Amino acid sequence: GRKFRRRGLAEDLVKAAEVIARKEWGFDECYLYVEKRNKAAVKLYKKMGYRTVWEDDKAKTLVPLQSGKLSTAPTVILCMKKKLSGLGRWLPF
Repeated sequence: GRKFRRRGLAEDLVKAAEVIARKEWGFDECYLYVEKRNKAAVKLYKKMGYRTVWEDDKAKTLVPLQSGKLSTAPTVILCMKKKLSGLGRWLPF
């Protein structure tokens, strides 16, 4: 809900997922998908070091209808990537 917005919860959750990916699973990079229209999430991910790798402008998303059923609608999906370990976190190569 609204009372939980702008408190850093999303950033904490992303950081926790990155720690698991790096320390428990041994990955050195992390990918995520986000709808381009979700500007707040895209801004957060960019702030956290994620960069857009590609976008899919032919994607579909589910939209809840007033009846409670779901419908599909066009959307644009971004695939974003971040380097998790080593000097790559601080150097651009």
